[in-house]
Amino acid sequence: MPNNAKKLLSSVVKDDYYVESNGVGLIRSRRFSDEKGIDHGFSTRIGGISAPPFDTLNLGTSRNEPISNILNNYRILCSAYGLDYDDLALVRHEHGSKILRLTGEDRGRGLDREPLEYSDGLVTNDPSVTLVTCHADCSAFFFYDSKHKAIGLAHAGWKGMFARIGQRTVERMQKEFGSDPSELIAAAGPCICEKCFEVDLELGKAFEKEFDCPDILTYGTGSKSDKAYVSLHAAAVIQLLDAGLDENNISLMNHCTMEEKDLFYSYRRDGKDTGSMAAYLKLK
Repeated sequence: MPNNAKKLLSSVVKDDYYVESNGVGLIRSRRFSDEKGIDHGFSTRIGGISAPPFDTLNLGTSRNEPISNILNNYRILCSAYGLDYDDLALVRHEHGSKILRLTGEDRGRGLDREPLEYSDGLVTNDPSVTLVTCHADCSAFFFYDSKHKAIGLAHAGWKGMFARIGQRTVERMQKEFGSDPSELIAAAGPCICEKCFEVDLELGKAFEKEFDCPDILTYGTGSKSDKAYVSLHAAAVIQLLDAGLDENNISLMNHCTMEEKDLFYSYRRDGKDTGSMAAYLKLK
């Protein structure tokens, strides 16, 4: 039977909440916050030193802004939330589905040290390294295996979402740590919503086929009849269920990065003149 996006999304918990510390804003999952063994967050644009159009907490190292500002923003984030700046390891994303296993040897890579290999997902069971991914409309996948004390974090643009980066991350955690998908908890981060994520009709139909879900897309009308609108959150939930996660262990940070300009950067809304948010996940 085909998947039903509306039914799936209505049954998954939306448990995100906003928090500020020292003026730095984060989105968090209540389910993840209830776990004692991890720390996590998805940054907003609030609380840094970047000038317009990157105001103010730009964490994207590829943006046309002095790198000193961006690194200072990371330090500001770390200071506000009790993270060690030297522990951060930043993904070098390529909009695919490659997963890297990191250890303490990777601390600082992508910031004060050489970049990581190109990838979009990171996993570890080492509490000395903090996983970091960057986002500007793209979603994030957070994973926690409390039994094996392991975590995974993935950047999910539409290409990575289509390539099932969330599902691939679960499979890598199974391989590396013996994780049981049914025991994992997962959250999908803020992203561009199904009302705003306009794509060519051909790509929309490809999503419909890949996820076996007719209502994962809405067809454009009138002058937009060659367009479609895709639900990335539905694609996220479907692939997590396909990976073997329990529906009760999946939650969503239910925000639209394009619509909520005061909170988020958006590449689709602002083009190259925008910053990036960052997701982070670490074992305590």
